[in-house]
Amino acid sequence: MTNYFRGKVSVVTGAASGIGQAIAEALLDHGAIVVLTDFDADRLAAVAEGLGMHDGRVHAAVVDVTDQHQVQVTVEHAAEEHGSLDFLFNNAGVGATMPIGAATLEHWRRIVDLNLWGVIYGVHAAVPIMARQGSGHIVNTASLAGLVPFPYQSLYCTTKYGVVGLSESLRYELAADGIRVSVVCPGNVISRIFGTPVIGQPFEAEPPEDSIPAEEAARLILAGVAAGDGIIAFPEKPRDLWRLYASDPDRAERYLQEVARQRRAAFAAGDAGAVFRATQTAGGS
Repeated sequence: MTNYFRGKVSVVTGAASGIGQAIAEALLDHGAIVVLTDFDADRLAAVAEGLGMHDGRVHAAVVDVTDQHQVQVTVEHAAEEHGSLDFLFNNAGVGATMPIGAATLEHWRRIVDLNLWGVIYGVHAAVPIMARQGSGHIVNTASLAGLVPFPYQSLYCTTKYGVVGLSESLRYELAADGIRVSVVCPGNVISRIFGTPVIGQPFEAEPPEDSIPAEEAARLILAGVAAGDGIIAFPEKPRDLWRLYASDPDRAERYLQEVARQRRAAFAAGDAGAVFRATQTAGGS
């Protein structure tokens, strides 16, 4: 993998924490030139400073991916400044596990703006550049919730199914232009997403017990990218759940009905932890 990424120009959104930060760090370890972007200026500065040993290959830009102009300028500047745009990791996003009756239109607009429009803006900026080059790789972060319709995650599933559909469609459309497209569909990964509401201030929250480290997620993602995989789903149990959903609809139906029952009870009892334990028991996310 090191030779695959060495010297390549990569833009990573949501790079100030979690999967985005781990991807940026792994890319740098493999010799890439990385533009880290995030809307959290303080955290982004701290991450970039901590990567100072990669002198000359670390660049940071404060970007709100819900702002099309900011995304466009950042992607174009990266290509102009460094001579190419080899990889775009559209990673920024927010989670949402809540009853549909509690969701306001403000919740819907925020999660669609961030999780879906943020990816669309990145794709819109990158495709013309990569088409001119005749090469490039767009990597969009979705979720297992973009492959399996988890109850009480309708907002999240809406956006992540959209990211999967966009990515898979473009994978075939853009292949003739030399552009690869991958979509990342992880289960639970240790990150700040579990303490970041769609609307409101972040809070301290423990990730589910089956969460894997962000560094492990980054390793699996970059291995999939280097292999040219279209859908990069991991770890094993969530990946098996996706396969079950596709291959055994009756069994998947029973499982998801049970998840719905457990989550309904958890929300009624105010037990946030039980919401995620419902899927862990069957190897989901």
